[in-house]
Amino acid sequence: MAGSVLELAWRRYLQQLEKRPLKTKAITAGVLAGVSDLLAQRLSGSSASGIHWRRTLAIALYGIVWSGPAGHYWQQVLERLFPDKKDPLRSAKKVLVDQLTFGPLCNGLFLAFMASVVEGRGWAGTRDKLRHDFAGVQQRGWRLWPLASFISQQFVPLQLRVLWLNAVAFLWSLFLILRSSAGARGSAALAAAAGKGPHKA
Repeated sequence: MAGSVLELAWRRYLQQLEKRPLKTKAITAGVLAGVSDLLAQRLSGSSASGIHWRRTLAIALYGIVWSGPAGHYWQQVLERLFPDKKDPLRSAKKVLVDQLTFGPLCNGLFLAFMASVVEGRGWAGTRDKLRHDFAGVQQRGWRLWPLASFISQQFVPLQLRVLWLNAVAFLWSLFLILRSSAGARGSAALAAAAGKGPHKA
């Protein structure tokens, strides 16, 4: 019974992915981003005083507005940059370009978003956050994302690549959120941002 329900849900998801690819990928990214934040709050202990729904909504909107659509179009860009499917190095080339351009851009944007929108830092505080955290985050990212990207390019159909990368990003977002929370002295700063609005760093 459960298997048939999951099979039906998966079939309908694929139908939506074919009919409305951009919308479906955006919603998927938003849901996974929101769930990853709820889990991050649980793991960091910031949910002890209640879930910070404003923070979760902001991160979910980030997934809807940026992560899903950007991933959708970026995969198309990679396909156009490397159209020769007979090239044995095609996947490796796409991974190299991805990891030297789009990957660092996404990490930087997410850290800036967490600092400015979620933590309520001003421009100077956001800049300091990026200067302090970006290099370490990017170095750790290169331990995970080249393999995830290679699997995506080599084995995952084009229409499912954003879903696969969203699944990996679920775990990566947990790391980024927990890292950002620690830098902001965890739940105290995030609770202030969620409950009292932005404050200048």
